[in-house]
Amino acid sequence: MTPWYKSNQKLFREERAALAFIAPLLGMVIASPGFRLNSERLLKHESAVAFGTYGISVPDSAHQIEYRISILMPIKYPKEAPNLLCNDPKLPIGNIDHRHIMKDGSACLGVYADIMMRWSLKSGIVNFLENFVAPFLVWQAYFDAHQKPPLWGDRSHFAEGIIEYYTELLGINRRQSVVEFMRLLARKTVQKVMKYVHAAPVRGFEIVTGNCFTGPVRKLHGSMLPKICRLFSWMIDQKTNIYKRRRYRKKFLEIKY
Repeated sequence: MTPWYKSNQKLFREERAALAFIAPLLGMVIASPGFRLNSERLLKHESAVAFGTYGISVPDSAHQIEYRISILMPIKYPKEAPNLLCNDPKLPIGNIDHRHIMKDGSACLGVYADIMMRWSLKSGIVNFLENFVAPFLVWQAYFDAHQKPPLWGDRSHFAEGIIEYYTELLGINRRQSVVEFMRLLARKTVQKVMKYVHAAPVRGFEIVTGNCFTGPVRKLHGSMLPKICRLFSWMIDQKTNIYKRRRYRKKFLEIKY
């Protein structure tokens, strides 16, 4: 597959110029294999990378705090969101439980579905910095200042965090209903559900209530399905109208209920 920065060189120039304007201490390059993203991770394949220093304004403070970071832009950018990697002593790599930083320095920015839903509404390197990177770093600065996490932006990791996210998204507290909805997204037939709802909500309602759910879950998701499918429209390939199920099905099936 041709990387995005080769197939759309105009977009690469625009993104690099936008980055230079909003964050002059960050630079965007096409990096070769072996490029060091941080102390724990080297680049395996040629990729577009933004790296350098990014400063954030701390609430109730007149000064800025600067962090060294790397941003790895995926081959399918901007269809897929970039990855933030920590490259600063103030961002302790491997402290997953307290600081949301993985062993390779990747920042845990949230549940993948939440990231993709927000990213699909507005993509671009500037949006990523302002709406993903900055909140993560402000959270880190608060933790350093108070030695405890703020009241916002903290969610469990792995399966529990995913279930918490869908609980908030659906507005329900019944764990089993949330789990059944997640299983719906993992079904092979959900492609038909998504396509029919976009084209004809009533027909989609019949498919879901008839085949996927029972009892209160049927009623709950039958009424919410059109809204839910709009939220998950990023899962539909815009060119082929095919639900990109395989990747997300694997993610859901890995969860131990």
